[in-house]
Amino acid sequence: MGLSGFWLMGALGDAEVAELAPLAVPAIEATAARSAAVGTWSRWERDAARGGGAVPVWREDGYTTEAALHLYNMVDDSAFDAMDTTGKLHIMNWWDRLDTDPVEPFFESVRKDNPVAALFHGLGPERAAMLPGWAGDAVFPADEVRRRLPAAEAALAVSGAERERALARIDDWPGEKEAEALLDGPLRVWRETAEAGLGLLASRIWH
Repeated sequence: MGLSGFWLMGALGDAEVAELAPLAVPAIEATAARSAAVGTWSRWERDAARGGGAVPVWREDGYTTEAALHLYNMVDDSAFDAMDTTGKLHIMNWWDRLDTDPVEPFFESVRKDNPVAALFHGLGPERAAMLPGWAGDAVFPADEVRRRLPAAEAALAVSGAERERALARIDDWPGEKEAEALLDGPLRVWRETAEAGLGLLASRIWH
């Protein structure tokens, strides 16, 4: 049947963040700093600039383009997914510890594809670069959530014609997903988590 790409974002208390962060944050930062990740991001920027803000997704024969595959591979490099595979950290165990009373978690799954790749394709590299964390993975305490909220707003708060283009691009990316939920859900969680004075967990894995 094939795996699905899961992406979940929700609120954690600072005590839970303090427990999770020493393992998760260095892994996320190391993933983002890899030369392959830096090089692939630069290539995405060039490919998107040539494509008018986004890479072409489909070839005439119905297969995905090389540029789209490069974006997919870059975003698919998840620290949480790697740690889950090796058994170093099973992040789904932490999903049960989310503080769901003030903040309803955001969750999206795409069969045989990656919801973060779809969102990044919709946003384009300039906005995606503003999103705190790396490729959908992030762990922040409450003070960092408040401090980084403007960056999340700058990445995700699109409107008007730009919003319509972003939604169309998300729809064009492979896999079945809810474009509006994928664009609006993460920002809702950022805003509600900051207002509640809680920390934030965002994690993307295959399951």
